[in-house]
Amino acid sequence: MYKWTALLIFCLFILSGCMQSDAYHDEDVAAIVNGEEITVGYLRMLYPDEEIENMINEVVKAKLAEQEVEKMNVDVSRHIDKIADSYGQYPYKEVQSIEAQSIRAFADPQAEKLGMDPNEYYEEYTRISTEMVGYINAYTSAILGELEEDVYGIEEYAEHAHHLFEDLVEQNQDKIEIKIN
Repeated sequence: MYKWTALLIFCLFILSGCMQSDAYHDEDVAAIVNGEEITVGYLRMLYPDEEIENMINEVVKAKLAEQEVEKMNVDVSRHIDKIADSYGQYPYKEVQSIEAQSIRAFADPQAEKLGMDPNEYYEEYTRISTEMVGYINAYTSAILGELEEDVYGIEEYAEHAHHLFEDLVEQNQDKIEIKIN
């Protein structure tokens, strides 16, 4: 379980990372990856506006991983299932743990900005994030092997994964178009 938690933290690090919120509309295309569009609205479901420009490259990597996993016909469901429980649900008002406060501090302003109920927003955020991280994990595992099988430990596995994604971007550079920055 520890190794999967560490891998989840690594993947969230990849995904976590400035944009003028009024400069773009939700339907604007932020990037195109092998012909697939990533919209500003999709990015707003994942990040506060001020982080979107910093995070676009990481979302492109995740999209490339998704496309590669689909080409390899890898079943991502087990990766998604392992991650899903780690997110939990949007906390009730009575819950005042550090985790609950952290979730609210992120989800509440995002939900307000997007005109959504915080619980509804967090549910959609969780679905999108879980799927994205699931594809990242599936791709990494398909190429590098499972984390449990790695004899070098989490730090070296993470380093290998970093290089794997840098190589993937380099191989697809001519098929990636970033439209915001």
